[in-house]
Amino acid sequence: MTATGPLGPGFEWFVAWRHLRDPERRVRWLLWVGIAVLVVGGLLFGVSLYLAQRARPATPSFFPTRQTLLVANLRLLGLVVIGTGVFLTLVGILFANFTVFTAIPILGVFVGTAGPIVVLSVMSGFEMDLKTKIRGAKADVVVTPADDQPFTDADVVQKQLLGLPGVVAVTPFLEAEVIVRGGVTPAGIVVRGIDPKSAARVLDLGKPTLREGDVSDLAEPRRVMLATRSRWEKDEDVLPTIILGEELYARMLRLFMGSRVEVICPLCGVSPSGPTVKTRDFRVSGHFYSGMYEFDSKLAYIALDEAQKFMNMPGEVSGIDIRARTPEEATAVAAAATALLGPRYQARSWEELNKSLFMALRLEKIAFFIALAFIALVASFSIISNLIMMVTEKGREIAILKSMGARDGAILRIFIAEGLYIGLIGMGAGVSIGFALCRLIERFGLSLPTDVYYISNLPVVTRGSEIGIVALMALVLCSLATLYPAMLAARLRPVRGLRYE
Repeated sequence: MTATGPLGPGFEWFVAWRHLRDPERRVRWLLWVGIAVLVVGGLLFGVSLYLAQRARPATPSFFPTRQTLLVANLRLLGLVVIGTGVFLTLVGILFANFTVFTAIPILGVFVGTAGPIVVLSVMSGFEMDLKTKIRGAKADVVVTPADDQPFTDADVVQKQLLGLPGVVAVTPFLEAEVIVRGGVTPAGIVVRGIDPKSAARVLDLGKPTLREGDVSDLAEPRRVMLATRSRWEKDEDVLPTIILGEELYARMLRLFMGSRVEVICPLCGVSPSGPTVKTRDFRVSGHFYSGMYEFDSKLAYIALDEAQKFMNMPGEVSGIDIRARTPEEATAVAAAATALLGPRYQARSWEELNKSLFMALRLEKIAFFIALAFIALVASFSIISNLIMMVTEKGREIAILKSMGARDGAILRIFIAEGLYIGLIGMGAGVSIGFALCRLIERFGLSLPTDVYYISNLPVVTRGSEIGIVALMALVLCSLATLYPAMLAARLRPVRGLRYE
């Protein structure tokens, strides 16, 4: 006997566990079917990995081949079959050990936990991929004049910025909106003049982002001309060089290394009547692939001194790019730069410059989480109905326990324990399988056609905080779902439970 009657905490959990089990009814065929499907999925996935090794090209291609698409589809099919096999195996295990009315709520909690974990991890992967690409094409912090005045003291400002804590490198830039034309095809782009010596330390302009060419080629136009000139060109035909985005280079203008392109600036020329159109021929010395259509189709790089000549802005820059030690330090570096330079200049971090984009992603993630949380909410309603039916079915047992001296609190805790069992089993399976699936996709990759999605693999980033929130949400909903049935069981009188016995 305990202080609360003949039932102790351990016995209460034992009774709750026995209520959920169904030792007489064993359904095992579904378990074997799930294992068989799981084996088939594993074989398909293994074959896709083998073919991926065999079909790997010597040099990466921007355009997907038939072999890569076959491998990607086979890998996707393998993952789908593996997921189906895991689900059928879990269903088989549940139906082989628990009652039908217990297995169904557990499955609901499992889906309501695993689904949000996978979806949130994929969305976090897209967010991280987007941040990486933006940080590769743009700087962590951008310093520009606050009053649209000419920025002519860039050298002095750079020396001041290099003394700030957290600053790794700085580089000036000059940009303008122009029209580029290769042959008869025009395209409106942003041309960005950069310092070839310092830009590579701030921007991601190395391999594999730069598919062909080198940043140093912007400062060596004669070397590029000698390497790419045709037999009709003379040694005197030395043109300034330009690096174009992949979309602009390969699809919109259809150029090749050494091609001539005409850059047209509507307001860069000077005449007695005011600004006029100015044109200049450039030679293509490389092309880059940032992974973002906005950059690959609308951005080009030229040397800073050539940009100042072409735009008729000698000694001026548009701003200074700063590379911080880590992306997280960008906000602190921007604040320190603003305090150092005063009101004449403004420093904005990459998060501030893309605030609306990341806010939209955050709201989208919250909306997905709320929508998927309804799965767990539906599972909690099935827990309520299951426990109410169990109160009706186990009325005789409840009456016997109360006649033995069990108090209302002990009966209440028994049915709360039953709901917690359902929640813990479903949550544990959902977290384990959801995390394993995310790690599987993250490790082996799920290839996507780059010409459709503009991304080579499905990005996945698992975060402990998101998994913890999902698990806590499932457990809280399951716990709340047990309260009403548990109070019904606690209020049941022994004479009512034994009336028809």
